[in-house]
Amino acid sequence: MDEILIDAKTENLDAVLAFLEEKLETVDCPMKLRRQISIVVEEIFVNVAHYAYNPGVGPVTLRLMVWEKDIAIEFEDGGKPYNPLEKEDPDIHASLEERRIGGLGIYMVKNMVDAVEYRRVGNRNILTVRKKLG
Repeated sequence: MDEILIDAKTENLDAVLAFLEEKLETVDCPMKLRRQISIVVEEIFVNVAHYAYNPGVGPVTLRLMVWEKDIAIEFEDGGKPYNPLEKEDPDIHASLEERRIGGLGIYMVKNMVDAVEYRRVGNRNILTVRKKLG
């Protein structure tokens, strides 16, 4: 398991993505899969940066666990309790005028990974995404 502890600020997104890319290269993760995982990590990290500690800033830990055929990425923060999986999926067939704002990012995440899990442990939000490597 590898991890990075970093302030949840959008300015730190490049450092998070560099950490992720470096780790995924060491396990021969295919380029297409690396791009998908990067999009997922960006979406979740930016959400944590914008909402978890708003209006302040706090730390987020990103953990990367790789097995022979699976990868898991865990985000842990001490921000406001929030389970993004409770949000109703957006109606992607509705016209732009009829769509509600928000929810598209986590919908996209759920459709790009094999599993998403949220849990609240003490005062910590823990969101885990899993993706098959093959």
